[in-house]
Amino acid sequence: AAERSRWSAVPAVSSSLVTTPYDVSRGGFSGGQFNVRSRSGSNFVVRSSSFNFDNPTLQWTDAAGRALNQEYSNASLGGSFSGPIQFDKAFYNFSYQVGRRANDLQTLLNTSPLGLQTSGIAQDSVTRLLGILAANGIPATVGGIPSNRDNDQLSVFGALDWAPPGSLTGQALNISFNGNISKQAPVNGLSNAMPAWSGERTNGSGGVQLRHTNFYGIFLSETNIGVNASRNASDPYVMLPNGSVLINSTFADGSNGVSSIAFGGNSNLFATNTTSNLGFNNTLSWFSLNNRHRLKLTTELRRDGYSTDQNANQFGTFRFNSLSDLENGIPSSFSRSLLPRTRTASQWVMGASLGDSWRVNPDLQLQYGVRVDANRYNDIPTFNPVVDSIFGVRNDVVPNRAFVSPRLGFSWTYGQAPQIPGFEGAVRGPRAVVRGGIGLFQNTPATNLTGTALDNTGLTTGIQNLICTGASAPAPDWTLYGNDLSQIPTTCVGGGSVFANGLPNVTLFSPGYDPQRSVRSNLQWNGPVLNNMFNSTLELTYSWNEQQQSAIDLNFNPTQRFALASEGNRPVFVQPTSIFPATGAIAPGDNRISTTFNRVSQSVSDLAGMSRQVSLRISPTRFSTGFSWSAAYVYSSNKQEVRGFQNTAGNPLLVEWA
Repeated sequence: AAERSRWSAVPAVSSSLVTTPYDVSRGGFSGGQFNVRSRSGSNFVVRSSSFNFDNPTLQWTDAAGRALNQEYSNASLGGSFSGPIQFDKAFYNFSYQVGRRANDLQTLLNTSPLGLQTSGIAQDSVTRLLGILAANGIPATVGGIPSNRDNDQLSVFGALDWAPPGSLTGQALNISFNGNISKQAPVNGLSNAMPAWSGERTNGSGGVQLRHTNFYGIFLSETNIGVNASRNASDPYVMLPNGSVLINSTFADGSNGVSSIAFGGNSNLFATNTTSNLGFNNTLSWFSLNNRHRLKLTTELRRDGYSTDQNANQFGTFRFNSLSDLENGIPSSFSRSLLPRTRTASQWVMGASLGDSWRVNPDLQLQYGVRVDANRYNDIPTFNPVVDSIFGVRNDVVPNRAFVSPRLGFSWTYGQAPQIPGFEGAVRGPRAVVRGGIGLFQNTPATNLTGTALDNTGLTTGIQNLICTGASAPAPDWTLYGNDLSQIPTTCVGGGSVFANGLPNVTLFSPGYDPQRSVRSNLQWNGPVLNNMFNSTLELTYSWNEQQQSAIDLNFNPTQRFALASEGNRPVFVQPTSIFPATGAIAPGDNRISTTFNRVSQSVSDLAGMSRQVSLRISPTRFSTGFSWSAAYVYSSNKQEVRGFQNTAGNPLLVEWA
């Protein structure tokens, strides 16, 4: 297996990343698997601590970076302590880290002309924008916004171990726990936004895991039970519709800049999300009497759940194409989510594997087996018969699947290393080691994969969105909204105008939708070279990635209405009368097959890709306490099918890069 592992600076945990484990007990992923494990305490009392501090005076950047205040201060305090609770039987291990990263809050109100130009904005444009906002009663800043942009973090990790050395059954017990809390204020960088547009976010998470090891007759049992939860909450500074204006600036040096400036309220921050996870894992191992086989039977069961507020854009978003349009109250578009709701969903994930580690002879070892994973969502979208009758697909189908993943790996040593045994009975190592294998690595679908399908059913119980473009976009009254949020528009101007769209969206899965998987193989050679002066590793990796996801709009009408000769005959799929001449806004419903729905997005998994990689690492074998070095070279080549536009039914394109 290609695995990288390291112990953290605070000696409480270890982490590892594995990409090609041929041990079938490790599954549920098609890319890489990252693991964090706690270290056991011992009879020795160990204390350690560290403090890191960064100061802006010790940092260097160019004039543009200083103008945008990219310099920051950072303070981090960490430590750990471990030792025995009862000698030779019970131990503890605990670590912590607390820190703050801060920099002066850079906004459009205090950025220098050079910093503004770096962001593509002219100073006179900002001055004019502030005047327009003040005239319309839109606050540029409010009380309570800090002068610094702070990110505070606190993390703890601990473990308790009970492992009596005299146990005849090999019994051991471990309880580990972790917690993390962080706060960001303000959340966003404000070089392209007014300070009042931002807000604060608080994240918290924690978990407890119990590990038990014991022999039951001839079987070694390893059991893990864990529970984890998290909560993320964010709040905007002001309750107003979101606004954005496109500014085109010309600078003294003749250059131009185009930038979109945000103002008003950031309704996307008005949200709370929670997640929970409860998991069980057991591995039964049997060792043959000649110590040539280890059979492992692994069973897993996990429940994942989450809850999220669907409050995004509940106060609406006004977009303006210029400062003149903003000043005259002429938006290019207005959109709003009309029925905020809370989504709650969960799923069960199951897995089982049977594998064997077989030592064929002292030089050759094989690892092989098969794994089965399955999932079942507890929540399905409400069936919409109109979608079925128009498009011939059901919207209440979710990807409940079972997957089979076989794997085979080997390790072969040959020859004898050019070494001299240091004492009688010493064994000379092998000349080199060759490792490799091939396997199928399968993702299990994420719990929130079905979220948009649960929300966008096309029924009145689903999320309802309002989109008004061109002349149908209502003129905003910001002062009125500040006094009464219920006065925010819920309809477009002109009702059924071609530029008004209150039709619901639909999200559904194709009948053959499956999560990603990859057929991956690697071959690695490791051994000394150049008369034992250097140790080198050469590795070849190949991966064929299948069932890659994309989306197709089933309600898109691909009929070309006309072409733009000035842009290489670029096809346009709406009538000229559906384009608002003042802003170029396109009527949202003109290119639809059915006028009952807006976008009918079908999730499909018909794309594929391929990746190849060659890596070479070399390091000296001679031991030196004063100097060491290593060199590595990696060449990778990737090909991936993509769809040029997610809102069309076009054929996939093949993109290649190295």
